[in-house]
Amino acid sequence: MHSALLDALRHREQEIFSYLAILVPALGGFMWLLLHLHSAGADKPDVNDDDFFVGTLGVLMLLFLGAAYSLTLGYNFRYVTLQLAKIEHHLKAVNAILRGWPRSPADFKSRYRLLGVPWCAPPEMIRVFWVSFLAGIVGVSAVYWNAPKNPHRCLVIWAGGICFVIGLLGPFWFGCKLRRLICREGNQWH
Repeated sequence: MHSALLDALRHREQEIFSYLAILVPALGGFMWLLLHLHSAGADKPDVNDDDFFVGTLGVLMLLFLGAAYSLTLGYNFRYVTLQLAKIEHHLKAVNAILRGWPRSPADFKSRYRLLGVPWCAPPEMIRVFWVSFLAGIVGVSAVYWNAPKNPHRCLVIWAGGICFVIGLLGPFWFGCKLRRLICREGNQWH
């Protein structure tokens, strides 16, 4: 079981790459929409305002799902780490876990918080993608805002803002979830 959990940790960081297979074509489609919006010299443009609006909302949703997926993978990574620490404690293999990882319920409580509030941000490799998805939400919203003739600007800014704020506050929600699991353990591993 210990070996299976270690393998699970390796796979968590690699799973985020599978989401890029969806995201890259979506961003490419957004760029195509932007470039063909009100094509110059055409009586009937390739892309009208409504197509661009719907495409932008679709890309924002994919970016939001990417941020949520990153946070979910990060929480799962932390949960597996918690289980590994618990198993290694019972096996008395205190030197097997990495030195930088928490070893007791108290260590987990103190490690995964921000300004005293539970906080469970993804590990570094996954965090890069989480921050990138959040930056993408801001970037797509800003591009839509600055594109010519957009009657739905306020709707896209609201949608982008809501996606960004929920994605940014997600670690607090996962931190509370992790804290509940840790509190069930008490001060010592069961």
